[in-house]
Amino acid sequence: MAFTIFGRNIEQVYAKRAATELLTRPSGRAPIAIASPWAPAGELQSLVADSWLKEHLTAEGMPITREAALKVPGVARAHGIACTTFASIPKFVMDGETHATDQAPWLTNSVSGVAPYHRDFGAASDWFFEGWACYGFNADMTDCLHIPFGMWKVDEYGYLQITSDLVPEEYTAYPIAIPLGYGENGVLHNGADVIRQAQDIEKAYHNRLKNPIALTVLTLDDNTYWGYSKEQRAAIRDEWNEGRSKNSTALKPASMGVDFPGAGMPTDLYETGRNGNRLDIANVTKVPASIIEGVRQGGSGGGTEMRYQGVGNGGERSDLWEYGLARMMLLAYEARLSLDDVVASGLSIRGDQSNMHATPNPATNPTSED
Repeated sequence: MAFTIFGRNIEQVYAKRAATELLTRPSGRAPIAIASPWAPAGELQSLVADSWLKEHLTAEGMPITREAALKVPGVARAHGIACTTFASIPKFVMDGETHATDQAPWLTNSVSGVAPYHRDFGAASDWFFEGWACYGFNADMTDCLHIPFGMWKVDEYGYLQITSDLVPEEYTAYPIAIPLGYGENGVLHNGADVIRQAQDIEKAYHNRLKNPIALTVLTLDDNTYWGYSKEQRAAIRDEWNEGRSKNSTALKPASMGVDFPGAGMPTDLYETGRNGNRLDIANVTKVPASIIEGVRQGGSGGGTEMRYQGVGNGGERSDLWEYGLARMMLLAYEARLSLDDVVASGLSIRGDQSNMHATPNPATNPTSED
């Protein structure tokens, strides 16, 4: 089925004109069938765009999926913070500065059995990774369901198409796709290089942990070396390795030289590299560096401390919200779902942030579902 991404009113104005670059993905970057946390596990996902493949392939030839990205600790932490913050905000229909008399039932309830919190968490995850999210409404606009990224796409004319039979027919009556904003293409796109760097650094770091002793070269004079058989030379090497694995003391004849070519190699690459990568992740995901411990590791790498003000005086909470992804998600959500094809003219949908900014911190979470 095909529906316009813009909505009924805007469709009447623009008719079948192609969508602008601001409201659609660039060519070759439209949503395609990729791994989704809401799709059945174990399915082979089809990757059909060559440019997308090149952008997402790691050095080992494997695509960067959400699962791979979430194995990077900084990405996992930023994802959890942004999605939880957005999903936990109660949303209401507003008439100016007050709650409207008639509230849209889908904002606080769900016929599908998927709670509004989990629906919004799924949409937030799509925004985080892909920069787009889609909500599917039923025909009378009384219920709503998150349609996972990869189960819908936008054609060149801006028409939204549901591409998966896994989406319940009822919730394909009126789907609405919401872009986070121009240039906000998601972590899997804008942060692809940063994720690859994190993978490479972690592999090198773990390899060093498993092999803390530098490369060792045992040197025998030519006569001795060529006088031994291949098996005898291997026995000498194995005996040396066995001795070093048991203790730090080795026994050798005076005629044998021992060299450690990698002993003088600086190790701060691992520390500064990890710190720098976490700082890049913080910037890509718009999370204060201190929250994902972007520069906490010390040692020879320097370990400069970067701290934000604590919750006590509002500094950390303010920075995380004011400049974070969760606020961008809420703004995009409010802007699109406040249009006249969702709520009546003159009304708007807004997130209630009072609980978030209350001082002292409230003892309970705000009521967001009934």
